Amino acid sequence: MSIRAAQSADSAAATALVFLSGPVAFEHIFNQAHGPHISDFLATEFAKTATMFSHRHHFVYEDGGRVIATIGGFDKPSHDATFIGNAKAIFSQYGWRGILKGLLFELRLVKPPRKGCYYLCHIVVDPDWRGKGIAAKLINFMAARAQTLGYSVLSLDVAELNVGALRLYQQMGFNIVKRNKTYNGVLDNHLYMEKSLLAEG
Repeated sequence: MSIRAAQSADSAAATALVFLSGPVAFEHIFNQAHGPHISDFLATEFAKTATMFSHRHHFVYEDGGRVIATIGGFDKPSHDATFIGNAKAIFSQYGWRGILKGLLFELRLVKPPRKGCYYLCHIVVDPDWRGKGIAAKLINFMAARAQTLGYSVLSLDVAELNVGALRLYQQMGFNIVKRNKTYNGVLDNHLYMEKSLLAEG
């Protein structure tokens, strides 16, 4: 078992997991009535380098060559650098509907990383491998990476109803900083959380 930087060749396996990090949000923003199936869109962008879904922003946990978990990481500059790529990719596949839904989601529920934080996303373990501490290993790996990059704070967002993930994050030292209330009947409220890395330095 090992954690490594994701590669474009991981696109099919990794994006099947990435989708599980927020299926309701993905289906809301990337409605296949207006474009390709979500899995096809994510796999295409994961294999490329321009968007936030790219392999270059992700790490995978593998066992025997099989990808069984994913995690993404951004700081503010790296996230901001994907803005144009995100917009182009979404517009070309889903038109203005996708752009507007994506912007509203980011402005209201899951906001861009704040300056000084290393932001975690797409934390997903294959359902058959859950309960083995893999998510915690991925988070600890990214905490060490954040410290190497000079960051002292980890941050993430989690759907309020995702009680299993919320419990794990709290056990790992993340504290709820803000509750972002949903703006429609489809999406859940989201909790923005942070964890100080100073005591781990």
